[in-house]
Amino acid sequence: MTMSTATKPESPQSPLLRHVQQALEERNWSAARQLCREQLHANANDPDAHRYLGQIHSLLGERESALESAKRSTDLAPQDPRTWSDLGRVHVRLCEWSHAIYAFTRAVDLDAQYADGWHNLGTARKQIGDREGAFDALKRALQIDVTRAETYLTLGNLLVEAEQLEDAIQCFRWAAVHDPSMARARSRLAQELSQQGKVMQAESLFRQSLGLDPDDISSWFGLGRTLEDLGQAEAALGCYLNVLRRYPGNALALGHYLGLVKGDTESGMWLVHAHKALGHDQTPEEARALLGYGLAKYHDRRRQYRLAAEAGSLANAARRAKAGPLAREALTTRVDHVIQTYTKEFFEVRQHYGVGTDQPVFIVGLPRSGTTLTEQILSAHPQMHGAGELPDLARLAGCALHEDGDAPWQSALRLTEMQSREHAYRYLDALRQGAPRGRLRISDKQPLNFFQLAFAAVLFPNARVVYCHRGVRDNALSIWLENFNPDQRYSTDFSDLAYFTMESRRLMTHWQAALPLSILDFQYEETVADLAGQARRLIDFLDVRWDDRCLDFHRVDRAVQTPSRWQVRQPIYTRSVDRWKTYQDYLPELDVAFAGFDKGHLSV
Repeated sequence: MTMSTATKPESPQSPLLRHVQQALEERNWSAARQLCREQLHANANDPDAHRYLGQIHSLLGERESALESAKRSTDLAPQDPRTWSDLGRVHVRLCEWSHAIYAFTRAVDLDAQYADGWHNLGTARKQIGDREGAFDALKRALQIDVTRAETYLTLGNLLVEAEQLEDAIQCFRWAAVHDPSMARARSRLAQELSQQGKVMQAESLFRQSLGLDPDDISSWFGLGRTLEDLGQAEAALGCYLNVLRRYPGNALALGHYLGLVKGDTESGMWLVHAHKALGHDQTPEEARALLGYGLAKYHDRRRQYRLAAEAGSLANAARRAKAGPLAREALTTRVDHVIQTYTKEFFEVRQHYGVGTDQPVFIVGLPRSGTTLTEQILSAHPQMHGAGELPDLARLAGCALHEDGDAPWQSALRLTEMQSREHAYRYLDALRQGAPRGRLRISDKQPLNFFQLAFAAVLFPNARVVYCHRGVRDNALSIWLENFNPDQRYSTDFSDLAYFTMESRRLMTHWQAALPLSILDFQYEETVADLAGQARRLIDFLDVRWDDRCLDFHRVDRAVQTPSRWQVRQPIYTRSVDRWKTYQDYLPELDVAFAGFDKGHLSV
């Protein structure tokens, strides 16, 4: 978190104290400390010298000295809001949040127009989870001074946490406008635009950020991921190496680099760094997970399956220790409620809800089940467009819940007829962003949208659904080897993966019987065995005239923001079919976990 330094006009200063301020801005702590000591030698009761010295001790990690100097400043000038604000900043660096909030509150009580004090109070309240208090304080700072770039940046981050993404993006834009030299504003704006699929804009902003601050690690990471999305592997590797050459032990950079590198002569050196980090008992679990996933990909690419299995086991054990196991009972309860609530009769009563367009196509299934391949085939057609994995259907479903006690599965149940249309148009705005005008079909390939199909059906009763599935062992292995979001707790254990697969199939079986939407079963193995036949079947289902370009899907120049980004840029291949057998000797628990599927029942 970033505290704001005092910008309230200073009391008359000696030239020496102006030099102190300059040294602080240049991060020359030793020079600033010496200047403060010289000033205090001349005037032991100078509150500004004590105030500055408290900040310097704090930055140097000298806790007791920092508190002593900062408190001395408030004793000498108790009516000066700057002394209280700077005392609060010392408490922030010590993670003493209640003391920090008290000090910042004293500062704004003394001067209600002290914008820095309101900014710091808002930032501290954000840190303790007081979102409402943080919003109020940050907005107060901006009412006093509408040009505060740092406050726009902090408010934008708070809005992201509150899932108010459009407002957050606007805050990041204002931060960049009001401080053109602020690299972090461009980096944060780029991150959010990338999440929305605006990859080209994100790339440009990341490059601008690095032009302002070549040592901004988050921008190097963001640019690397963006270049991966655009299919530029070598350029992405260069970004990760830029991080590693600055911070050789950085687990995130090592993981990304090892997961992508092919024949780089430097890879042996970075392998040593990765194994060295894994050998340290103090390496955090999340760092172990990142390194393990990267090593698993590195060895899998070289067909070193035993080493890949060992690395994957290490990665998933570390991620599971941090994130926890799948909440099986909660998952089953959710599916039970969905099946009991969303019957044919439910949709018949609401057949006039939503809007009548048949433009949306929902591509669903487990991750790594062929959803990206399916969308790539669709996107190759000149009358269609792939929007990627959009967060908007789940986000709008969350907005439809009225009460704090509402469960996620109740989103469609809570909609009125008018609300169904309002949400439908909001979703269409998100779906159509970046799509050329006049496209007959636009796909959203967020795989786990199978949980939201009741909501989708109420919004778009004429939409189509493509249900992708794949051999369960191959699908599970592919998920298990991938560095998914820690929230996807099913991904770290084969038994949990089998349970999640079972529940997803149970839910899809219900949707096929109850939904008014047309659903196409699309099997990965059938697609790679007969691309021409299955691609025609897909295009026929979407009710669009056939185009031969669908068979050259790998030539489509578009951003792909999923782990399958490299596979779909190659012609069709079958080597991923029965891939699990290459790991059979090293991961016997995979075969055991899915034995029930072979016997024709889904009990796990």
